[in-house]
Amino acid sequence: MNIRGRRIHIVGSADVMADEKKLIYVHSLVFELTKALALEGANFVIPFGKEPFLKDRTDGPAIIFDWTVAEAVYSANKEGHATASGPNGRLIASLATSKSDSQIPPNRRFIYDQLREVNCISLEFLEPGWSAGALVRSRLAQLADVLIAISGGQGVEHLAIEYSSKGKPVIPLDINIGSSARDGSGGASRLFDRARTNPSDFFRVSEAASASDLLDRTQTRNGEVEAAKVVAAILNLLHALVPPRVFYVRLLNEAVPEHSSVESFFRNTADQLIKELGYEPLQMGIGKNEFAWMNQAIFDSLHHSAVALIDLTGLRPNCFMELGYALGNKQRIIVTARDDTRISFDAFALEAFQWKESEDPAKRLDRFRTHWERNINMPTLVRPKEAK
Repeated sequence: MNIRGRRIHIVGSADVMADEKKLIYVHSLVFELTKALALEGANFVIPFGKEPFLKDRTDGPAIIFDWTVAEAVYSANKEGHATASGPNGRLIASLATSKSDSQIPPNRRFIYDQLREVNCISLEFLEPGWSAGALVRSRLAQLADVLIAISGGQGVEHLAIEYSSKGKPVIPLDINIGSSARDGSGGASRLFDRARTNPSDFFRVSEAASASDLLDRTQTRNGEVEAAKVVAAILNLLHALVPPRVFYVRLLNEAVPEHSSVESFFRNTADQLIKELGYEPLQMGIGKNEFAWMNQAIFDSLHHSAVALIDLTGLRPNCFMELGYALGNKQRIIVTARDDTRISFDAFALEAFQWKESEDPAKRLDRFRTHWERNINMPTLVRPKEAK
């Protein structure tokens, strides 16, 4: 997997009575890992808020790692090793409530303000009443591409379920420093043991790689392994992951007059941009079939794809049905159509990229790239309402 443009979510926590030496080690590991990822062009998901410390402490080390990630991203950007935004959005995606700003620690305010000043942060404000932990974690899993989990409890375990249910990689680390809420059944360290035995439940790697071996090499051995060595092993695992998929929803019937122009658009424009952005195109009828029934293949593949690219040329009912599914599933979508397509009813309100069959291929690719950057992170259509 090409790390450039991928959104990485590093999450976890420690017990308030955790071993301070081990906790300092984890913060060092998180900082070095974040900077290494930023150097390779990664984006990040970071919830900004409180920074609780060990019991009876008013200074570090913190028992969560969000601000360590933010500090590393700030450092990378300041040094010119990370750009504020790219084709898949800004350097940092974050969720916020009306209370988030007031919860930022005074000693972290400068980092937060500077990151916002240079337009590194994309903030999504949650509706009132939508700040419950489970709902926030569900949305975080929609925003990011990869979860890297460290210790923690129920929150980490729930995030792992949310990511894996969406077909997104979950990389748990072995070190155990407890959970800030003192809950869960072992957090990331327990998930590490499970993932080493059944890695396909957590992530997929290229056929030439060994998933279990790659994960095993990320062991910290309770903080005894040099952080730089662990970081290198995590990067090797990330590089071996199969790329996130963009599922193509499009006219496939060769007997329909529009088919040849649709085929040309996907082969000469869509494929080029998708691969340029580090994704793997997924189209029914092309590549290895893993399902016995076509309907199962379509909706399973659509559900577990990072992006749905939906072309409405020909106004095929199945394309509208799959568009509705992707919207309801709160997936990232890109809508396209040939310029003579008259999109009807509600779908007309969605901004579609209108491609011209006769347009110069290079110009069309540039226009499509611009459209992608503007629309790939559009907000979900429906948000939960506060109970009254």
